[in-house]
Amino acid sequence: MNNNHNRRISTMNIPLNQYVLLEEIGRGAHGIVYQGYHKEKPDEIVAVKIIDNTGNLDSLLVEPDLLSRLNHPNIIGLKDYFIHEGKLILVTEYIYGNTLQSYLEERGKLSTKEVITFLTQIADALVHAHANNIIHRDIKLSNILVTGDKQNRRFVLVDFGISRMTEGIQTIKRVAGTYHYMAPEQLRGRPCEQSDLWALGVCTYSLLTGIKPFEGDTEQDLSKKILLSIPQPPSEVLEEINPDFEYILFHLLEKNLVNRTLSANAFLDELKKWSNSTITKYTPGKDFQSKTSLPSWEKKEKAEIKKHWKHFWIYFALYSLLYAIVQDVMLLGGLIVFYLGQAKQNNLKTFIGIFLMFAGLIVSFITLGTLYLVILNISGGNEASADSFFEVFSQVKFFAWFILLSIAIDYLTKIINLRESLLLHKTLREASQDISKIIQLLKNFVDRNWGNMNLRQKYIELLLFNGQIEEAIVEAKLALEVDSYNFGVTLLLANSYFDVGLYEESKQVCDYYLAISSYSFEFSDLKERTQLNMEQ
Repeated sequence: MNNNHNRRISTMNIPLNQYVLLEEIGRGAHGIVYQGYHKEKPDEIVAVKIIDNTGNLDSLLVEPDLLSRLNHPNIIGLKDYFIHEGKLILVTEYIYGNTLQSYLEERGKLSTKEVITFLTQIADALVHAHANNIIHRDIKLSNILVTGDKQNRRFVLVDFGISRMTEGIQTIKRVAGTYHYMAPEQLRGRPCEQSDLWALGVCTYSLLTGIKPFEGDTEQDLSKKILLSIPQPPSEVLEEINPDFEYILFHLLEKNLVNRTLSANAFLDELKKWSNSTITKYTPGKDFQSKTSLPSWEKKEKAEIKKHWKHFWIYFALYSLLYAIVQDVMLLGGLIVFYLGQAKQNNLKTFIGIFLMFAGLIVSFITLGTLYLVILNISGGNEASADSFFEVFSQVKFFAWFILLSIAIDYLTKIINLRESLLLHKTLREASQDISKIIQLLKNFVDRNWGNMNLRQKYIELLLFNGQIEEAIVEAKLALEVDSYNFGVTLLLANSYFDVGLYEESKQVCDYYLAISSYSFEFSDLKERTQLNMEQ
């Protein structure tokens, strides 16, 4: 032990069961953390956390129970826990370092290279936690410790006090965490694994820019920003940032779970493809070397479109082997023209597509008739034998045809979505933070893609954020004519009515959705608040 450690023992030597407390190193709402050591291991410094018993011991035991399931270099290691005088005592490894919050305050902001080291280590920790069905729910700068020197930086995730095991359909609202870092679904009481990724994105944004992506004077203002606003691109704050990296970061901050990075594993893969090097985990003496040789996110999306076209034509060719080429070209060509006509609201192309598919079916029936005559001739005119063979052949062929056609259509759908995503991202990037321009651009997208609920929901969200509540109500009602059971749009409509004081209409929307989904606590909470306002 060093001299400083000996001095602490001489000035503070408080026994606690089998441990000795040296000095206080941290204090929070739920307890105090001390530096200490086990009586039988005086050379091994540990952190001793004393948690006040608030009356629910079972809830306090959640943290040590979850930590005992985890073993990862970037997650604080649990050494021991016990109850002492009615208080829970957690003993963990001692990290010689500081919180990431304090580290950022000292530095102002971090370099991209150091942020990538942070990202890869914490994301890998989340892969481990999520694989064990554990959601942290409170990832923030003050819950991450920094240790090691520049060449051996290590980031450690701590405080699993409000963590939970993943669950299926939620029937209980669970709002917990720190507002600046809470994802939209977490604000609504539905935290999931992707909520941890959102919080990781907020941390990353803060480390790169020195500011938070969402700010508000009150919790209500902050919640509104998180739910509705688009954060300022880091490229407008920093002198230079790789556009690929900025794109990866914004994938973490997508409000819709469908658009957000799917998992911590998927995020590491995305980061690895961008860096073009091996993902760095905490290994003494080894540091992350960032490379940016891959093309920009725009080129990546174009490459993805090209790859899907390749897959589409492969399955189209396999599908074509089952029938004559002529009707296949007519059917698939008609399908493509139909899709393009629908995407661009072009009635002529839509009609041509339908006509080609119909004509292809007619040709297909003619071909099948000809095939039957050939089989009948081969069987020597035996109709029973020809019918039996033709029936089996047709069933097998139809099944294979259906599978291959379904796969081809799936790739075609992905191509259309990627083209739309590419155009949308480019447009929003060019619009920057001009909210009126973004709203107008989204309106143009919605007008051309009226059936795309994702675009319509973003458009309604920005209208609400800009205070255009009446327009948002109109758009939400129009959107629900396309998809009457859409959860997000229905919730936006109910909240819009509530915001303008139309409580009866808000209650009716809540009753409508609860009639088809009785476990939705979002609508139950809003209905209760609506009824309270109606009674006042």
